[in-house]
This record gives sequence, structure tokens and C-alpha cells, in this order.
Amino acid sequence: MASSTMLCGRQRYPMPRGLGSALHGSRLNRSRLIVMANAAKDPNAPIQSNPLGALSSQAGTVTPLPRSEEARKYFRTVYDFPQWQTHRSQFRLMKRLFTIPQSHIIQNAMPSILWVGIASSALVAYMAAYDQHLLPDGFPSLTPNASCSAFISNTSVALSLLLVFRTNSSYGRWDEARKMWGGLLNRSRDIMRQGATCFPDDQVEAKKALARWTVAFARALRIHFQPEVTLESELKNILTPAELEMLAKSQHRPVRAIHAISQIIQSVPMSSIHQMQMSTNLTFFHDVLGGCERLLRAPIPVSYTRHTARFLFMWLTLLPFALYAQCGVGVVPVCTGIAAVLCGIEEIGVQCEEPFGILPLDVICNRIQADVMATLKDDADTKTVLAEAGLVNLLPASTPQYMSATTNGNGNGTNGNGNGANGNGNGANGNGNGVVMPSPVVTTPATMTVQISPR
Repeated sequence: MASSTMLCGRQRYPMPRGLGSALHGSRLNRSRLIVMANAAKDPNAPIQSNPLGALSSQAGTVTPLPRSEEARKYFRTVYDFPQWQTHRSQFRLMKRLFTIPQSHIIQNAMPSILWVGIASSALVAYMAAYDQHLLPDGFPSLTPNASCSAFISNTSVALSLLLVFRTNSSYGRWDEARKMWGGLLNRSRDIMRQGATCFPDDQVEAKKALARWTVAFARALRIHFQPEVTLESELKNILTPAELEMLAKSQHRPVRAIHAISQIIQSVPMSSIHQMQMSTNLTFFHDVLGGCERLLRAPIPVSYTRHTARFLFMWLTLLPFALYAQCGVGVVPVCTGIAAVLCGIEEIGVQCEEPFGILPLDVICNRIQADVMATLKDDADTKTVLAEAGLVNLLPASTPQYMSATTNGNGNGTNGNGNGANGNGNGANGNGNGVVMPSPVVTTPATMTVQISPR
């Protein structure tokens, strides 16, 4: 026999001769293949996925998406003042009515809407042929249909409750994700502020590394849930080549970024209280990562979603039979309009259930990058301006106002001259003998000698 076949349900697929012989020789393997094939066709079978998750575009390529998925990008709205004014416009109802053809919600729900329109048109055509006696004898009249009317009237409340609960649950997931990313923005600003304030002035590279990896975590987290861009395109101008290569090779990129930030914090000499405060922000980073993964991995129970979809589809299919006696030919536009409203509500729930495709994560990452880099850039200027206002403790050690006294030599005082360690000093109010401390001395506008403890 040149080739053999493998049975899979009712279909037969040709297989190579050697493999077919091996399968025929083992009834156990053949039974397992049949069971696996039947399980794959079961609509109620558990949804299996990669336990690690293909979330971060490890291959470095972006897979093209269908139109309905690409349309999710248009839901990522970020409002400013002009947009809020348009949103509150008194002509908003008319404007939204004329933009129905451009609505992505209606476009995504169009197959179901068309189905209801086709069913309504078929019913109208059938009843028109029945009334004109164009059908053979024995064909029944489909109206009035008391069974469909009773079903529609008695289940409308249940359908409304299902759709309301579905939409509210989906909105709750979207709102939770939005709040977590808003918290990430605030904590990113806070951890960079802590680094600029608590890191010693000589730890310039540590401050830069903290800024780079804070931005890298936000970008890696965004790619983790929106794998529409590559890591290289997002971070090639942020991280060094070695850091980017290390992050790209890691199994879980956001976790690696958090670990890098933790290493930076621990490597800088500062008080344990400040380290603990910065570690608390890193713990929040972990919480955001875990919360987002929970929302992505655990949808609303699929049994609820499937039951709602089946119930809605059956309800809309039977709706023309219940309304034809009242509307006649007008049942087509009436049922189509009802289908557009109900299917649109169900589509909104589906879109909000997985919130990361419709959240403007790229805008949030841009805001994080701008604020973190601005904090790093403005740190020295902020300290200088505040020092000029009298907060001299903010002056770095390299500032020209610093004047160090020597142990053996002459130094200029505030209001007079001071000689070495054991000499006499002529001050503002008299003579004083003593040891001159090697602390920096700053001359202030109030003609006071202020000593600053070195960091």
C-alpha cells in the first residue's frame, strides 16, 4: 500500500507510508489521536494555552492582526481640554448619529446585525408569497406566532439583566487596569524623585541607570500586554546595547527590569529607611504586573459569556416572528435597529473585558519617560535654585561657594582673617582661639558662616 490514512472524526487525512504503518501497528496511539481530535472539536473543552504565555513578542516580530483587532487601537482615547469641550457639545447627539457608519462597534457587530436583517427579510418575503397564494398548499402561515411572542415578552427582562451584568463586569475590569497603570505612572515619578533626592551627589551614573530602567520597565510591561511593537524599537534609545540584549534574552522581561532596579537601589550607599521606601515602590511594580496578568489570564467565566451570546442570538432570531403581526414589512428596519443596539452593547462588553487592547498604554509610557527624564535632568538645577534661596544644604560638593579651611595656613573668614590651627582669629566680635574644622564653609547673604556636613 503506497500510503495510509489517519481517522479523525469523519475525515481521512493521507499520511506517509512509514508513519501510517506505525499507527496501524499500535491501537493505543490510534485511540489517543481520535480522542485528541474529538476533544479539539468540543466547544466546551477547556481552553489550553502556553503556560508561560506568548505575551512579550519573544521572536521580535509583530503578527498582523485582523481588522476587528486593529480597530481596537481607535478606542485608545486620551482627552485634553478641547476634546472635553467637544464631548460636552450641545450638538453631540446629532454628530454621533451621523457617524454611525464609522462606528467600529457597529462594524464589529455587523455579521450578527446582518443575520437579523436577513431573517426579517426572509420572513417578509415568505409572508408576502403566502398572502399572494404563491406557495403550494400545505405551507403554514408564520404569523401571528403566539409562541415566539410569549418567549420574547417573558425573557426580555432576563436578557437585559444578562447584558447589564456583562457590561458592568467588563467595565470593572477596564477600570481596574486603568487605575493600575495610573498608579504605575505615579510610582515611577515617586521612585525617580527618591533616587534624585536620596542618592549621593557623586552617584550620577546610578541616577541615570535608575531613570533608564524605570522607563524600561514601563515599556517592557506595555509590550507584555500589547505585543504590537518590538522591544528593540521601544528601548533602543533608552538602554545601552548590553542592557538591551540582556533584557531581550530574559524569559520574563518586566521581572528582569524590576530586578535591575532593585540591584541599582541596593548598590547605592544610603540610609536603610530610604532603601525600604524605594523597595516599597518596587513591590507596587510587582503588584501591577501580577494584577495585569490576572486580568489577561482570567476572563469573565466563559460559560457566562457563551450563554449570553447564545441567548442573545436566539432572541434576535425569533424577534421578527413576534413583531411581524404588528409591524408588517416594517419588521425589517425595526428588528435590524434592535439588533444594532443589543449587539452593540454586547460588543462593548467584549471589547472592555480585555482592557489592554483599548487602553492608551503607549501614551502612559511616554508620560512616564518624559517625567522621569525631566526629574533627572532638572535635579541639579533645582538644588542650585533652592540653595540660592537659602537652603544651602542642597548645594553639591563641587559648587564654587564651598570654601575649605586648612589646618596650617591662612583662610578668609566672614568679617575678618583667621590664621591656622592654633593661631588667633579676628572675627566680627573679637578674637578667638581654637581649631579650625575641615568642614566646608559657605558665605551667605546674611554674612553668617554656615558649616555643612559633608555627604
